[in-house]
Amino acid sequence: MKHFKTLLLAFMLLATSSAMAEVNIIPKPTKVVEGTGTFRLTDGQTIGFNNAAVKDAAYYLRRILTRATGYNKIKVRQGQGQISLVMQTPRNDKDESYTLSVTGKKVTIKAKSYRGIVNGIASLRQLLPDEIEKREVATGVDWTVPAVEIYDKPAYHWRGLMLDPSRHFYSVEETERFLDHMALYKYNKFHWHLIDGVGWRIQINKYPLLTEKGAWREFRPDIDIACQNRAKAENNPTLQIPEKYCKTVDGKKLYGGFYTQDDIREVVRFAAVRGIDVIPEIDMPGHNWVTTQCYPWLSCSNDGEDPLCLGKESTLEFCKNVYAEIFKLFPYEYAHIGGDEVNRDHWTKCPDCQRRIKDESLKDVAELQAWFTKYMERYFNQHGRKLMGWDEILEGGLSKTATVYWWRGDHADVAQKSTNMGNEVVVCPTTYCYFDYGQDNNTIKRIYTSDVIPADLNEKQLKLIKGIQSNIWGEFIPTEARMQFMAFPRALAMVEKAWTPKQEQNWDDFLKRMKAQLPRLQAAGINYRPLETTQP
Repeated sequence: MKHFKTLLLAFMLLATSSAMAEVNIIPKPTKVVEGTGTFRLTDGQTIGFNNAAVKDAAYYLRRILTRATGYNKIKVRQGQGQISLVMQTPRNDKDESYTLSVTGKKVTIKAKSYRGIVNGIASLRQLLPDEIEKREVATGVDWTVPAVEIYDKPAYHWRGLMLDPSRHFYSVEETERFLDHMALYKYNKFHWHLIDGVGWRIQINKYPLLTEKGAWREFRPDIDIACQNRAKAENNPTLQIPEKYCKTVDGKKLYGGFYTQDDIREVVRFAAVRGIDVIPEIDMPGHNWVTTQCYPWLSCSNDGEDPLCLGKESTLEFCKNVYAEIFKLFPYEYAHIGGDEVNRDHWTKCPDCQRRIKDESLKDVAELQAWFTKYMERYFNQHGRKLMGWDEILEGGLSKTATVYWWRGDHADVAQKSTNMGNEVVVCPTTYCYFDYGQDNNTIKRIYTSDVIPADLNEKQLKLIKGIQSNIWGEFIPTEARMQFMAFPRALAMVEKAWTPKQEQNWDDFLKRMKAQLPRLQAAGINYRPLETTQP
């Protein structure tokens, strides 16, 4: 009998170990209790929801469950189902926590917010076989979920990825695929860098030349031709400029594209269903060469040179008019004004800018930009929005209500300075968070084991850290496949840095889970970078 009990105990331990191996979720959940048995997904089951506020989430889950399984008889209804989405009361949209309960008979996701529900869906999605990510019906798959109880909540509210279609364009479909991959790993902020010096990508009805002219360019030696040359030298088609974004006008080959306002509404809607806010960035007053080429009167000497002239009332009206249309398209708390890398030399010689400096009792051109930022912030606030900008907006003084993006990785004191001034900070330093930067076989470990959020911040300062964002600048990323190669799987490491408390982060444990996620990335069609490769 004693020998039998020993064998029984060994069997139970083995069963528990097997269940634990199946619970592979990134980012690491707060608490996981493995059960025994599995829930089997079958055709004709019902997804129930108890509150109309989560109806969209129920249909989103149905799309996930039917696409690869072919189970088109799965129904959605208000009430209980074999899979139930439960909005708890009192509702709290700032609470992203959720509980996920899986038994042999049912699956239940409970949360106090819509985003909490979709966070639970993301975990359920990762508990299903990898093939659930396929975009066509997968055969021969046992569609089961291990029995488990999960309680989970994020350490930081801001878990962002930025995409730059200004340098190289990504279609609505490509952008939505990116958003879907973000949702799988509980990213909740999509920063969309919609204009820059070489391309204006969003339709503004009041200024049609911005897309009629500003969305197209001849191939530039510094980015387009450079990508073509690399594609040939490295025999790498993901660096080739896509022909689908080219056209010929008057014998000249032009590259570009833009989003209509209907396109923007479609992307915003798609993201919202997945619990993702879209943060639009219309960079001002620098990075506006293409803007001033379209409308030369926006420049200091009416010559189409960058930056915008801040001495002219017409420039201020232009900026407000552009953002008036932006606010109608993006129904969110925040909008991003950019403000980085402004060449202020033109302002030192511009009579209009010098007059503005004198009239506003400013010291210099740095304070002129600060004046402009505060001017626009008041306009943002009047429209129920909060202003965000790159860390250069600190120069010359800044309102405490603006949020600073700390990006200059060699200026670590930016986080100290911002929080000392009382400003909230999104952490995105070049040292870790620039996913367009080259990577090697140690990049992911360096991200995961480093203090992406500075370790020398005190408790008061840490409360001003909104979270972490990684940026994918598009100069040398001309295709969706190249963008995926640069973003994945290191995006998995970065989201765990933002979601999981520092004391719970463990490299060996993460590495094991990340390796187990690679077949899922492959099933999703993501051109991820292998963990060991000689490719840059």
